[in-house]
Amino acid sequence: MTLKWPPILEGWLLKRTQQEADVLRSLFNKIYEDIHSYMLVRLHAKMALLECMYIRQCTYILQGLLDTGEEQKVFSEHHLERLFLFSLMWSIGAALELDEREKVEESVIEHNSKLDWPKVNEGETIFEYTVNENGQWQHWSQRVEEYVYPTDSVPEYASILVPNVDNVRTAFLISNIAKQLKAVLLIGEQGTAKTVMIKGFMSHYDIEYHLSKSFNFSSATTPNMFQRIIES
Repeated sequence: MTLKWPPILEGWLLKRTQQEADVLRSLFNKIYEDIHSYMLVRLHAKMALLECMYIRQCTYILQGLLDTGEEQKVFSEHHLERLFLFSLMWSIGAALELDEREKVEESVIEHNSKLDWPKVNEGETIFEYTVNENGQWQHWSQRVEEYVYPTDSVPEYASILVPNVDNVRTAFLISNIAKQLKAVLLIGEQGTAKTVMIKGFMSHYDIEYHLSKSFNFSSATTPNMFQRIIES
């Protein structure tokens, strides 16, 4: 029997301000249990996660969003609600395929809590929206910068990553967790730029403080082979 989500949430809320804890506790109690149960019973995640890990994912994302580096920043209730909803969608929907995420969207929008989800355009989902510094919903496309090809060098072809909604969003989520010194795992089909994104993110680290090493895995990789690589 694994630990249920309420004690984990309460432990995390003890580290937040009273105002944040009161607002977030109310929001979690309104929707989290229903959406988590719906996802477990009706949907098929690409990898199995324990109940305790879903709530930890949600609190990790929230913590990264709330700890902006500005001392004693006070968020309004509406701002906290949208940050909570963003964290909820990316904890419950993180291991789901696109069609399954659409089912999550239908479930949360129709939920009787009637929370302030983004108003999406036709053909879009809530996963294409983030929360800006003012606490408003913002489409990820507004954060995509124009790619400028370097004129003073020829970049390695495999290292070129032209910004789009997918990789800008993923880079933000990686940064949000990594700045807390917590581990990040990207999953997806071959050729979805997972390795390029990780290498691109690591390239911004100061090599005096952080070192990186890349290993290639395949269906032929065994645990013993991996152990020998680590030991070498």
